[in-house]
Amino acid sequence: MSDLVAIILLVLCFYPVLPIMAAVMANEAKPKKNIVIGCTLPLTAQHDPRVQGICRDYKRRIWLWFFILTAAIVPAFVIKRTSLALSWLFFCVLVALVMFFVVFARFNVRLRALKAQEGWVTPYSGAVVVDIGAKPEELGKPLSRWLFIPPLIVSLIPCVLALTSENVGERWAGLVMAGTFALCCALSLVFYPLIFRQRADVVNSDSGVNAALTRVRRYNWGKVWIAMAWLSALLAVTLWFFIDNGLVFMIATLVYTFALLYVCLRAEFAVRRAQERLPRESGARDYVDEDQYWVWGLFYYNPNDRRTMINDRTGMGMGLNMARPAGKIVMGICAALLFLLLPAMSGWFIVMDFTPREARIEDGVLYFEHLTEKYEIPLGDISSLELLDDLPSSRRVAGTGMDTLCEGRFDVEGYENVRISLDPQQDCYIVVLTGEGLTRIFNLMSEAETEEFYAEIEAALKS
Repeated sequence: MSDLVAIILLVLCFYPVLPIMAAVMANEAKPKKNIVIGCTLPLTAQHDPRVQGICRDYKRRIWLWFFILTAAIVPAFVIKRTSLALSWLFFCVLVALVMFFVVFARFNVRLRALKAQEGWVTPYSGAVVVDIGAKPEELGKPLSRWLFIPPLIVSLIPCVLALTSENVGERWAGLVMAGTFALCCALSLVFYPLIFRQRADVVNSDSGVNAALTRVRRYNWGKVWIAMAWLSALLAVTLWFFIDNGLVFMIATLVYTFALLYVCLRAEFAVRRAQERLPRESGARDYVDEDQYWVWGLFYYNPNDRRTMINDRTGMGMGLNMARPAGKIVMGICAALLFLLLPAMSGWFIVMDFTPREARIEDGVLYFEHLTEKYEIPLGDISSLELLDDLPSSRRVAGTGMDTLCEGRFDVEGYENVRISLDPQQDCYIVVLTGEGLTRIFNLMSEAETEEFYAEIEAALKS
């Protein structure tokens, strides 16, 4: 795969994050459940020219950042190394997360200041409101859990087939790939019932509207979980039966990603449209205001609420109560994964890509080292030595696969128990086979170095 193709695939994976985030964040300027940019406002205030002006400025700022970040992605196409391009894309995604939320927080503060200035308050401000008028049967009936069993069974078929494979590399690759998506199916089965344990939506005194909003949210959540289960099952089967076809692997993964995004976004905006339309049409003038518990309209902090998982104010998502210890822990873990793990991964990829691969013969032992990939092979254990111009058809089982570095456990046609550490763009590979049936394939930083070291091994074996 050429550098350009690899980078185009990376951009296809990362870029959709930007327009999706921009569209969702810009949509916050539309009133939903009487909430505009995270600030609760009465119906009359929602049409106030000053509020409308703040909303227009907010949307302009969001889309301005979208175009800035889109332009920032362009350098990825001219960066020569996949590790650097990947790190740059990680950086752009993190900047997008920060800037979109900073814009949201700043305009939320402006709206709250206007709200306080005009005295737009409600008797329900600061209360945790529950609608006791809504009957349980009106809040939506959960789908049968049995609906999640067929996709789970389908996703386990490749796992069973992988276990019966006599090819070790194929067995592990199949288990890792199919097992991952079987886990997604299992998670759908486990997490779907949690939706019905969440507090019902309460937007005003109209129990019919509150019940309808709850039904819409739960129904669309159900569609998402069912879709994820079936898409994961189908992808697991596809990847298993085309395990040796890299093109099908990439196409299937992209189709899965975009299909799941389509289902999620369609469900999200269906819920948002209902949250925008139903409160407006109900005619109720009272409304629930929990602004004091939402920091910048983004983070829920309510010591009086015992729940850890809460519904997002708008849309169908879920959030965390930061006043609960579990909420702080989970949020801390998520923040660490985003702002510590991603940069650390980027740095590790760059270090892997640019650290030289070194080899030497010392005291009758062949030593090869590249960071954590190390081989120590006594010359007396070497049963065969080859110098290849072309790398046979191979498939990664566990390890790294970049345009300039492939490393780890691979399934290579014609060889068994293979570990490799090499630059696939070179046309020179040393293959070392041992009497124990192990295969090590590697090259150094240039073809000349690789050929020179191969000659050194040959001379050492003859001496």
